[in-house]
Parts: sequence; C-alpha cells; structure tokens
Amino acid sequence: MSNWRKKREYRTWRAHVIRRDKRCLICGTIKNRHAHHLDHASYFISLRFRTFNGVCLCKDCHMNFHCNFKNSYREKCTQKDFLNFAELFKYLFSVSLNYVAKNIKIQINEVRNETSTF
Repeated sequence: MSNWRKKREYRTWRAHVIRRDKRCLICGTIKNRHAHHLDHASYFISLRFRTFNGVCLCKDCHMNFHCNFKNSYREKCTQKDFLNFAELFKYLFSVSLNYVAKNIKIQINEVRNETSTF
C-alpha cells in the first residue's frame, strides 16, 4: 500500500480544500486546519483527490469525528456519517447555548431582585 498522503496530488487537494472553505465547517475556527475526506480516501480511491470530496475541519473537530464519532481514523466513513456528525454538533451546540442563555437570564433576574430590594 503506497502512502498517498506524501504525493503532490494530495498536498494540492488539501490546499484547495482549505483555501476554498477557509475555516472549520463545524466550529468556525481558522486554527489548525485539516482537510477531511467526506468519503474515506482509502475506500473510495477514485474520489481521493476530488475537491468536492473534502471539507476543512480544525484539528479538534477532525479528531472528534474520527475518534469519538467513528471510533477510529481507520474506520470507513462516508458523507452521510459526516452530515450526521455535523447535525449532532449543531444540536449539542444549540443545547449548550440555550443552557447558557437560560442561566444568564436567571442570574440577571437574581441581580435585579437583589438590587430592587435596596
């Protein structure tokens, strides 16, 4: 098995994906950007260097997808897996934002109640 990640074609693909998306498509950061294959490059060889088969992710989101969502970098993944991951992230993020917003409202109301008693 050749190491296709050492080929110029891979480096070009990676640069195009990162340049196109500019930031992590999950969390929005511009730090530590990786190019992620939507359809696993080892299983879908004909799509390996096609830019439409890649998205920009930060290192943390890339690791979370492969290690926590799919259990391994070696496990076969597809576009559907990535979309499910993105939906899960969006849901968890909205739940956490709602939780934070609710707690901020509670704290603001507590402060208002304390200051109105003076």
